[in-house]
Amino acid sequence: MDTRDGSREASRRSAYLALWTLAWVATLAVARFGPEHLWDAEAISWVAVGLNVAAGVAWIVAHARYLRGIDELQRKIAQDALAITLGVGCVAAFAYVVADKAELVDRDATVAMFAILLAAVYMLAIAVGHVRYR
Repeated sequence: MDTRDGSREASRRSAYLALWTLAWVATLAVARFGPEHLWDAEAISWVAVGLNVAAGVAWIVAHARYLRGIDELQRKIAQDALAITLGVGCVAAFAYVVADKAELVDRDATVAMFAILLAAVYMLAIAVGHVRYR
């Protein structure tokens, strides 16, 4: 495989991952806001949740394929970022649970706040990895 074919394949995998990411986010929004604004039937809500889970599984598969298709340095940066994100997520979640049980926090954390934390940590870790291995 020449460099152009490899680059084209990497671009295709990146686009595939982006599409499944958007599909997952879109189905998440429909499942979350649909019952309030679009329908009243519980059965439709279950279908929306099922579609969200299916899109999430496809997103995970697309991400695994993406990681297998990128070069070694990019994979190392991504794996380091994923490891850091997993660690921060676990530490932050359990620290919050302990602080909440001890009644040290006044406001409830939401899943959205946790997702924002994970996304920010992942993007920062990717950026640091690119600078580190430049």
